Amino acid sequence: MKRIVSGIVTCVLLVLSAHGLSAQDQKFVVTVYGSLLMPLGQFAEQIGTTADLTRRLGFDYGEKVGLAKTGFGGGVEVSTKVHGNHVSWILSGRFLSSPTDVSGITSKFKHDFGDSLDVSFNNGSWTNIPIFTGFKFDYDLVEGISLYGTIQGGVNVTQQATRRASVEQTVVEETNFKFMADFGFEAGVGVELLKRFNVGVRYLNLGSPRYEGTRKLNVTYFPTVPRREMSIDGDERPISMVIVVLGFQL
Repeated sequence: MKRIVSGIVTCVLLVLSAHGLSAQDQKFVVTVYGSLLMPLGQFAEQIGTTADLTRRLGFDYGEKVGLAKTGFGGGVEVSTKVHGNHVSWILSGRFLSSPTDVSGITSKFKHDFGDSLDVSFNNGSWTNIPIFTGFKFDYDLVEGISLYGTIQGGVNVTQQATRRASVEQTVVEETNFKFMADFGFEAGVGVELLKRFNVGVRYLNLGSPRYEGTRKLNVTYFPTVPRREMSIDGDERPISMVIVVLGFQL
């Protein structure tokens, strides 16, 4: 909770400082976006080298892997000029959802259980809601076409994908995670057409949140568990991605 409060305060202070750079009242421009999300690094890995079937803690996918695959999202960005015509202060919020790829863990744990048992996974999607502020720098290429670059930072509110494992159609593990917050940043480039349409690519590094949650195990399949329901504390998963954005200025 302290990290969330600290992050929100930092974000607000950045917004206020950036807004104070403008000496005159400026027009605020609102742009809405659709996004295609492509996970990177460990966030995209299907299974970790340490993955194992643990009799006391259920299914271990491997250290820091995310199992994330291509996802989608949307967002809104508010901008205003702060220095001449080529520097803008921006404030953005996005909702990004990425489903999980369970093919790697399915293959691994089917082997561990043996071919006689049917093991399946029905995991949810990752949710990331970055609320960032920063600056946009643009350059007029020709009339009606301009190039731009952005740099932003702030708070990401995130929830790890739920986990649900079944053996012979009986649920043997169900894990749910809480929403957490961490710091992150993004950098991007793009093209603006006719001061209306916006196409760009953004790299997002959303930190390494340490997720908390609850795991329930079926005692029939995990007879040595200390208790059927247990708390998860500090499950670290780094998050990074590239998103392709298509925007429309209102």
